Amino acid sequence: MEQKSDVQYRAEKEYKNSREKFYLLLREIISNSIHAVLIRQTKEHNYKPKINLKVEIDDKHCDIKLTDNGEGFTKRNSEYFEKLDVRNKEKEELNLHPLGQGRLAIIYFSDDAFYETVYKGQDGKFKRRSIYYPFDTKKTFGFDLFGEEDVNTNDSYTILSIKINSQQKLSRARTFFNKCGEIALFKQWFIETFFPFIITNDELEISLSLNGLKETIKKHSLESESDYENFNLI
Repeated sequence: MEQKSDVQYRAEKEYKNSREKFYLLLREIISNSIHAVLIRQTKEHNYKPKINLKVEIDDKHCDIKLTDNGEGFTKRNSEYFEKLDVRNKEKEELNLHPLGQGRLAIIYFSDDAFYETVYKGQDGKFKRRSIYYPFDTKKTFGFDLFGEEDVNTNDSYTILSIKINSQQKLSRARTFFNKCGEIALFKQWFIETFFPFIITNDELEISLSLNGLKETIKKHSLESESDYENFNLI
């Protein structure tokens, strides 16, 4: 894994001109979750891809919790995550066009992050481990390999929890949610940003929560909520 100073430099270089564009963090982490469930969907029958995004924000803090039921951080997925420039072949084969900037966005826009992931190990048993940011004075994320443990479950998942409380980073988050601070507006932003994934997948279910108010996004409900107008070509 790269040294902390090197990764922080890459994050600053990538996002320093983004100013208040906090949506880049949401775009990156949500894209990763969508990609994770779509990859698993290609491998399993009767699988229902689900994503849950919960945001709590006020004048003092912003907490984000993103959950997906993808494969989790398997050995292969961990390798993609640990090194910034390693190409994810599974995403490329599905034409998901990975940007590979998720970890950089977390480092730049958040103060604290924590992954909890359950995945199927090479022995066929489900394992759980945790990944932290910041890990220590030299590393950005730490894979708690010694904390890996067998768990009695029949499904995999990944939970990303992000905390933002420093003045500058919280200001970026508040600027975004000043525009999308109502659940209907937040839902609309989500649909507009990830529309191609939603409209082409009958099974994908997305749950949103903003300061306790909730919405669900699915293809069939999106179609029923849409207005259609007839027009004639001249």
